[in-house]
Amino acid sequence: MKINKIYIPLLFFSCVALGIVIGGFINYPIQKPSLAKNDYKTKLNKLINFIDNEYVDDVKTDSIVDLTVTNILANLDPHSVYVPPSEQTAVAESMKGDFVGIGVNFYAYNDTIAVIKPIENGPAEKAGIKEGDRILYADNFKLFGKKFKNEVLYSKLKGEKDSQVTLTIYRKSEKKQFD
Repeated sequence: MKINKIYIPLLFFSCVALGIVIGGFINYPIQKPSLAKNDYKTKLNKLINFIDNEYVDDVKTDSIVDLTVTNILANLDPHSVYVPPSEQTAVAESMKGDFVGIGVNFYAYNDTIAVIKPIENGPAEKAGIKEGDRILYADNFKLFGKKFKNEVLYSKLKGEKDSQVTLTIYRKSEKKQFD
């Protein structure tokens, strides 16, 4: 069978076009639309993969995931929180109550540590610490003037059983400071 010279370019370009179409399907498969109306789970995964693979700078996607999960849970209700793995031991310890400290319930008020209530028969109550007192120093370590991470505060206010710590307290009602 002899092919007419006029059909050779047509055959050649048809083969090239067919090769391009097949190659396009192999490298870029057509994505089928998901059955769900909004597939949010895959949307989040795709976003993280895109940032991980395509973003100009190196990004720690773990921190993005932690931040995203924290924000999602914060929008659910005020009691749902995400505890990152680095803080799980400390949170579990405080929930269990299996630690020794100065014997107060406290909170960070602005840039100072305010005593909510000394624990009954605890070291702080025996030392005369009262509700509303501000803890200024723990063994000459300044605990006011800037925000501290919880780990720093706990490390200064917890210790081995029968260990000693000198606290400098400010009592607003008497406008005096004492150890």
